[in-house]
Amino acid sequence: MIRLFSAFLSGLFCLGVLAPETAQAQSAEAVAKAFAGNWITYDRHFAEQKSCELTFSAQKSGDLYPITKKGCSGDLADIAGWRIQNNQLVFMSSANTAIALVGGNQERLSGTMLQNKLPIIIERLEVAQKIEKARKSIQCSYIGYSQTCASPRDFAPPAASIGSPSPVQILVNLNARIEPRNNATIKTVLKPNACVSAEVCTVASDGLWCKVKIENGDAWIKKQTVRQQRWPVITFKNGCS
Repeated sequence: MIRLFSAFLSGLFCLGVLAPETAQAQSAEAVAKAFAGNWITYDRHFAEQKSCELTFSAQKSGDLYPITKKGCSGDLADIAGWRIQNNQLVFMSSANTAIALVGGNQERLSGTMLQNKLPIIIERLEVAQKIEKARKSIQCSYIGYSQTCASPRDFAPPAASIGSPSPVQILVNLNARIEPRNNATIKTVLKPNACVSAEVCTVASDGLWCKVKIENGDAWIKKQTVRQQRWPVITFKNGCS
């Protein structure tokens, strides 16, 4: 179960803006076929309760590939479909206005809402449910390199929001990536005891991701991970001592 949580399977078909290492020109029809099916986001900004489910159609209707929704709120409550722009998916509303830009692979899409600039992670439903189940089955996640099991408060997000960052202290050697995906390019490795500012956070099947300010821009870090494919750990704590 830990191995499943640790190893986020690599997608075979990528949208290149957020995955430049494998980018190729893709036709809309091929993208629609590759990404058709059921997706989910666990971010409470977009879910009436625990999650928001989206179903991508492979059949075009007018100018859009339709998306149906279940349990969605916020900007996703009005999602109607998607189109391609600059090798990203553009989510469109029922009024035919763009509401989000996302990219990634067949298992995880990530991006930004255009109106409020909130981050969003959307995952393939069947993959996300397996990862979430595996993560929740873990009995003890250690606080950094210690032998102390984390308490529920250690999993809480920092009090960060757009325009109101919050400090966090790194507990392990932690990969900071260009997007909130385990296979996204590593921008830098943050060292234990480093203090960085969390600008905004979002949640996925594998837990909390936060965008932090680093020397050469922004990067994404994950709060819960598995060290050496064996030890579940909490990677940072809220606040800096």
